[in-house]
Amino acid sequence: MSKRFIQSINYMRGLCMLGVIGIHVGSVALLSPSPNLGLVAVLEILSRFSVPAFFFLSAFGMFLSQPLNQPFVYKEYLKRRLRTVLIPYLSWSLFYMLYVSVIGHNFTLFHPGQFIRTLWYGLAMYHIYFLVILLWFYFLMPLWRPLLRWMDKKPALSFTILFFANMIFNFYSSYIWNFHFASPILQDAFNYRLNYVVLHYLFIFLFGAFTAEHFSAVCDWLKNHGLLVNLFQGLSTAGMLAAYYGIMYYKGYDALSAVFTIHQLSPVGMVYTLSTMLFCLYWWQCRPVPRAVDKVFSLLGDYSYPIYLVHPLFLALLTHLASHFHIFLRSLYIMAIYCIVTLLAIAFSIVVTKATLPRWLRICIKGK
Repeated sequence: MSKRFIQSINYMRGLCMLGVIGIHVGSVALLSPSPNLGLVAVLEILSRFSVPAFFFLSAFGMFLSQPLNQPFVYKEYLKRRLRTVLIPYLSWSLFYMLYVSVIGHNFTLFHPGQFIRTLWYGLAMYHIYFLVILLWFYFLMPLWRPLLRWMDKKPALSFTILFFANMIFNFYSSYIWNFHFASPILQDAFNYRLNYVVLHYLFIFLFGAFTAEHFSAVCDWLKNHGLLVNLFQGLSTAGMLAAYYGIMYYKGYDALSAVFTIHQLSPVGMVYTLSTMLFCLYWWQCRPVPRAVDKVFSLLGDYSYPIYLVHPLFLALLTHLASHFHIFLRSLYIMAIYCIVTLLAIAFSIVVTKATLPRWLRICIKGK
């Protein structure tokens, strides 16, 4: 097994990509006057682990290639990471800004102030803010390494404290804080805090780094505690669904409000993300993987980055076509849209990966 490529981690990238597409297709399902609550639960609730999971996977990759026991040259590290993330972020942001402007016949996004604001907070398209947070994690890498080294002295205690501290911070950020500022710049900084404040995902990021540093030990622990891992996953999944249905039944929330409440930064969402990471590692690293699963999730994992970058375009085109032909998006159509968007994004990713493109264009599209 190569130290720089672990198949189970690649499978997880593919699974998380399916989850991200599910969340975005779920937003379309929520537009129905009477959405299918079960379908929304799958697309918008059970898929919620996928966003923070990508920070786990990103940290895993970073620390697998740059472990704590090896020299770390910040300048060289940052140069590689910026090429992989910053250049595609800028090129795809410009593409989506142009796309939205042309569709809406409104080019105010390219006014200097609005242009800077859009790029700074990752507002060009609803999914691309993830790269802004990831860039901040990259920029702050000299902080994460000594912090992880210090936490590694007593990992059980330090990660437990960090988990609950992160939970409290996320609870206040998600449900309590509601500040108003006279300055539009400060108000934007507060309103879009989820787009750049890395503290929201600090636990899962550092846990990914810890897992990379101690991968063999983590896998040995998982092998010896399979029943506990499965039970943890079952309880956390039940907790997510109970919270989702519960606030609709007891609090009178509609489906949209429930989704905005039971998300990845909610207390139960954080538990569910952690359990899902352990569950996936157990079944895909510590157990035999069926050949069909290997083929499907290897393919998804290999092309997950360009799939992530392009899939909103295909989703927008399909929903526009449905609107143009006055197609009422029942559950069957929502599932069809999910499948078609996924397949089109995979096809696009394969084409741009295998095609002979100029180096600069290849870097703009997928960072390498």
